[in-house]
Amino acid sequence: MTSQSVESAGAVPVISTGPDSTGGRADATPDLPPAPDGGAGLDAGADAAELSGGDLALSNDLVLAERVRFLASRDDLSATLAAITELAVDATVSDYASITLIDADGSLTTPTATSDEARAADAAQYTLNEGPCLTAAENGGVYVIADTASEPRWPRWGAHVHDEIGIRSVLSIHLFTANRMLGALNLFDSKPRQYDEDEIIAARVVAAHASVALARLRVEQDLWRAVDSRHLIGLAQGMLIERYKISPEQAFSVLRRYSQNHNTKLNRVAEQLVNSGALPGQDRPSDHPPAAGADA
Repeated sequence: MTSQSVESAGAVPVISTGPDSTGGRADATPDLPPAPDGGAGLDAGADAAELSGGDLALSNDLVLAERVRFLASRDDLSATLAAITELAVDATVSDYASITLIDADGSLTTPTATSDEARAADAAQYTLNEGPCLTAAENGGVYVIADTASEPRWPRWGAHVHDEIGIRSVLSIHLFTANRMLGALNLFDSKPRQYDEDEIIAARVVAAHASVALARLRVEQDLWRAVDSRHLIGLAQGMLIERYKISPEQAFSVLRRYSQNHNTKLNRVAEQLVNSGALPGQDRPSDHPPAAGADA
């Protein structure tokens, strides 16, 4: 049986709850409440006695949003992700939580998890190439498993976590920005349960702010990598200029030609030259400048 379809990143995701007595359906996820504009935070207990029903639920959501926004503003990515998973467990009264990240090379990793069980559940998905966290991270959407003992969409993974790890229910929510899939927030429970609407909203509040934190830190990391790459290329140009008495433009042309001829990124060619003193294909540094059009 195929899994329920999900909308593309940037649109409101679809909750995929798995098959029910009618053969399975996907329900639209409720819209997230807006985060408060002020930065002072809310007192979770101050006005609780005066609120009821939807007002109390909205107040709780705003308090949660404030807590997650504070965590997302921290500069330490590892500490931020660890705190976010702990908060997700508290907000949804789950047993365990983890975050699946899509790395720059497309591979999937679990940078933080609240327990060995959550980390093992993620690892099994990467090995078996199936599971709700994997699907949420790669395709987007919100996925709920009420009981892994009877989950047909990811049968191998469901049977494994049920029999070997003791995980019975799952809620996975994708982490994303408007133009980039980042990963998934994963919640696990050791007993069968159907996450209700309020719990899904709470998890989505956490996931939304986690996405913002991840996107911000990823941009900073990308910028630093770009700076490092330019610095490395500059060092390599300087070596060629000094060694062969050529101009900066000629030195860059040499690096670019070797990059094209050896199907290697320019910064990798520069890195090899800086570290070994030799260009790709050279056993040792040459005393003669590479001729235009010549390969190593």
